[in-house]
Amino acid sequence: MSYYPTAAALAAPAFVAVDFETANRIGGVSACEIGLVRFEQGKVVAVLESKLCPPPGYQHFEFTHIHGLCFSDVAAAPSWEEFAGAAAAFIAGVPVFAHSARFDARVWRDLDRHYGTVSYPSKFYCSYEAAKRLLPGLSSYRLTSVLAACEPEHVFTHHRAVADAEACGRIIAHLQRHITLELP
Repeated sequence: MSYYPTAAALAAPAFVAVDFETANRIGGVSACEIGLVRFEQGKVVAVLESKLCPPPGYQHFEFTHIHGLCFSDVAAAPSWEEFAGAAAAFIAGVPVFAHSARFDARVWRDLDRHYGTVSYPSKFYCSYEAAKRLLPGLSSYRLTSVLAACEPEHVFTHHRAVADAEACGRIIAHLQRHITLELP
């Protein structure tokens, strides 16, 4: 499945960027943090973030060394079942971007499947894929590298969901400002 955005999605005046952090390799159901950042006209206009408590069986934290979260940080947090409605309402039909959409889309679908929720966005795209096509010649297309090429002055805490989501959104906003798109 390709998450390469359509020209219309890239040109959308409003979009949401998302990032998930997961506790372990078991699967997306181990999501322990989500960050959603809404952009309008290239500017951050709203943020929705939450720690998430994975369900029993998914609560082993093997990625604490990456994102700094452990079970005690999320034990009192909402489950995806409790949070999914807020995420769907925040998106409200606009395109959604993640820097590694294959990962974040899988996490989102795994959560919806596990909890029986229906919140997965109908328009889900990848800033990594967009950057590879529209910003040729970068030495790396990792989030930190692409953001440095697009907004070198922006400093962020990598591997925190809301910071990574904002970085993704800033990349899309940069592409909107600096890349001429042929709309279908």
